[in-house]
Amino acid sequence: MNLVFASGFLLPQHLGPIEYFNGVSGLVTGKGHPPPLLRKVPPLGDSKTRSDDLASAIRPFFPAGPIHIIGHSMGGLDSRYLIAGNPDLAARIVSLTTLSTPHHGSPLADFIAPGGAGLLSAVRSFIFSGASRAIGAFGFIRTGAIEDLTKRRAEAAPDVAETHKGRIRIRSYAAEGRAVGRKTSLLLFPGHEYIRAQPQGDPNDGAVAVESAKYGEYKGAWPCDHLDMVGHDLDHPTNSDPAFKHLVEFGKIIDMLQAEHPGT
Repeated sequence: MNLVFASGFLLPQHLGPIEYFNGVSGLVTGKGHPPPLLRKVPPLGDSKTRSDDLASAIRPFFPAGPIHIIGHSMGGLDSRYLIAGNPDLAARIVSLTTLSTPHHGSPLADFIAPGGAGLLSAVRSFIFSGASRAIGAFGFIRTGAIEDLTKRRAEAAPDVAETHKGRIRIRSYAAEGRAVGRKTSLLLFPGHEYIRAQPQGDPNDGAVAVESAKYGEYKGAWPCDHLDMVGHDLDHPTNSDPAFKHLVEFGKIIDMLQAEHPGT
């Protein structure tokens, strides 16, 4: 089974010995599947840039056969752009599974990104625009991710669940925060509280609200924070036995896809 894992905003697919999808490559090969594609896309790039990069990597890595994409966070939005903009690959993609992808944006991005009214918004816009220009000046670092994670831009992403209905099986999972104790790691907790303080008061994982993560066939919410979902407990980074067993959940998804598409 040809599996592509699309990573999210800010964090690269590989950082030294640290894998974005922690332990997932070994899980895939341990189940008898070929090594998955774990492409290192521009972590600060916009979804169009990231999707083009991912598409260019898929073609030589999996030159033939059906493709399954599993995208975490912004990786799910990137995958929607990829499907819409690459008909040759879309014809081979049989499933897209998104994990805590902000299909309706994140309040955190809306807070940071330019736009809105008032002095506070103007100050944020000035700081954000200056930082973006400074980062972009390096040339090899692409920016644009924050804007694509706002409600307005995320909801404008290609609606491939509609345009490819009946051709690509699209599912989504959310994360609702940890079941015991503080809902997220200490680092993500301010984000969790900010999202909870919004008028909707949505359960969330410290970055994305449960409601925003719903797209296509919604499969439910995992009891974890945004980075627990891919195997990174920031409160206990060296713990080899985390409370949330992400590999168990990834294994269920992979087995489900295999059962639906035997021989792929």
